[in-house]
Amino acid sequence: MGKCILNLILLGLLVFGNGWTLHAQNIYQGTIKYFNTATILQDYSHIVPIPVDTGSGVLSKDTLFQLVSKVDKPVSYYRKIVKEICFDGSCRVLKVNLYWNVTGRYLGFELPPQEFLSKAEHKPFVSQEYEQLHAILADSLSALGTYRYEQLIPKQAPISLVDGVTRPTSIDVLQHVVKGAVFTTYSMWHLVYGQMQRDVEEATASTLDAVLLADIMQSPVPWDWMWGLDRVYLVVDAPDALKQRILSFISKDSFGLASKAIASIPDQWCVDVDFQQALWSRFDKVPFALKPSLIQKLSKSQSLDKSILLALSEQLSGFNGALLDAALTCLQKYATIYPEIKLNIVALAKHNNPYIAKQAQKILQEIDKRK
Repeated sequence: MGKCILNLILLGLLVFGNGWTLHAQNIYQGTIKYFNTATILQDYSHIVPIPVDTGSGVLSKDTLFQLVSKVDKPVSYYRKIVKEICFDGSCRVLKVNLYWNVTGRYLGFELPPQEFLSKAEHKPFVSQEYEQLHAILADSLSALGTYRYEQLIPKQAPISLVDGVTRPTSIDVLQHVVKGAVFTTYSMWHLVYGQMQRDVEEATASTLDAVLLADIMQSPVPWDWMWGLDRVYLVVDAPDALKQRILSFISKDSFGLASKAIASIPDQWCVDVDFQQALWSRFDKVPFALKPSLIQKLSKSQSLDKSILLALSEQLSGFNGALLDAALTCLQKYATIYPEIKLNIVALAKHNNPYIAKQAQKILQEIDKRK
């Protein structure tokens, strides 16, 4: 038992202690493992088995192992894979442990002691081929996701052993697999991105709180940020540090990330004046196409800060299209409260662009109806 615990500690220190890509080979004699950047620090104290349904027929029950920190938060997951790789009645057994980050992102793989992967004619993988496999498994957008198992070989190919002897492989598939190990590569990729990945995501989401989400958002990997942004709504009473981290994504560096960050902000955050000011400060830092979305998010507040409203109204003459529509819609209900805003809209109604002038005139008519 003591030896088992020691081995567990060594595994944590040697495999997960470094967040960056790690190839730790021969930690135990004959053990091969490759790991990518971890989402959060792999400082775990115990492992929790989670029963899962693999949906693979009669023997559909399996176990997902959750590595848990001393504060009872997940840090990663793994599953022990024992799978027959078969085609045309010939099979070989694949034994490997697959690892996922808390966000479901592929973390790495580990072969049991004395195990190795082999190609056609039972030739063992060399280091470059393990690295190639590792890179393929890390690619969530691989074309392997578009192929069916039977498409991996050319039509009417002669029958022969799978991965055991040379077998024709579809030319289209070759660039996406380790040569001579097409079925092994394909099977492992689909295990990484299949039901088990969804089970990992659900397990993390069920325990997600502000602390864990803040840790996830500090990951160096954008995948994890996007995953976290999709689940901000699950967190109650988000701390300022988490809010500031999300606001930092609203910039011109990445349109997709900025767009998702704006969309992820819960409406109730915009009630707070300090947050309103912080969000407005990003207005000049986002791509032009996202400015309307930022204004619409601010508009979710039932009482937007006066300084923001005045600053917005003073910029109206430089707006057009969707941005102008969003700004006027936001300002409309405040124009009867703050005369300065109405004056700026009146000035806009005299704009030399007929479309802009017409939009301003329309809003003024709506404002007059409110009197």
